[in-house]
Amino acid sequence: MMRIVTQSSLKRRQSRHKLLASCGAALAVSITLQPSDAVAQTGAFQGTFSTPQVLTPGGTININRGATTDIITIGSGSASSVNAVINWTPTNNAGSGPINFLPFGNVATFQNSGQVTDFTILNRIIPADGTRAVRFDGTVRSRVNDVQGGTVWFYSPGGIIAGAQSVFDVGGLVLTANNIDITGGLFGNPASSTIRFRGLSNSQSEVLIESGAQIRANNYVALVAPRVVQAGTVTVDGSVGYIAADQFDVRINNGLFDIE
Repeated sequence: MMRIVTQSSLKRRQSRHKLLASCGAALAVSITLQPSDAVAQTGAFQGTFSTPQVLTPGGTININRGATTDIITIGSGSASSVNAVINWTPTNNAGSGPINFLPFGNVATFQNSGQVTDFTILNRIIPADGTRAVRFDGTVRSRVNDVQGGTVWFYSPGGIIAGAQSVFDVGGLVLTANNIDITGGLFGNPASSTIRFRGLSNSQSEVLIESGAQIRANNYVALVAPRVVQAGTVTVDGSVGYIAADQFDVRINNGLFDIE
């Protein structure tokens, strides 16, 4: 069963409201990591990552970690558009309650290099306890040639919280508690542009955008979970969807959403 809570096309305007709803073979490519897979527990994201799964021939991912920063650079020897998956394991895997995955003051930047002019990166954040939500209080940015661009997706099975001081300044954004089927690629195949959400039945996970949180995008924003609470500020030049559902497909068609 699916309930579409909100689907609209916005042109550089702000939408500020509270919404509450409920319902029920990677390709081998070149990858460069800094530091190596045995990353230290430093960086913007409070967690470690495994080798990225780059789904575009010739694509590369370089992850450079500082004390409070992560710079994820997407490159390619031939392709202009690159898709990839990065699996994260939170550092805080003990206890209960939300995991502060991106503390206030920390900045994670996704950026292009070389001839790449577009990218979509799925970040899968998997805690040991899959019922614990992950929390963002810092800043996430995506850039193409130093201006707003590219697309980042974040998935965590226990839900995602965008805290009151969080900022997402990106080209496109997905925040979801529903797993995304990447069989054949992020969109099924390069021509389909379909995101396949496959959540668990009767899940109580939610995407929560707290009052004060800021989401800015120039392509699309999708908040997807069995339960969606939107109390922040969303500014998007394109499409926005707040979708409470378990399993469904979203096709991105000329900047608009077709939902099945």
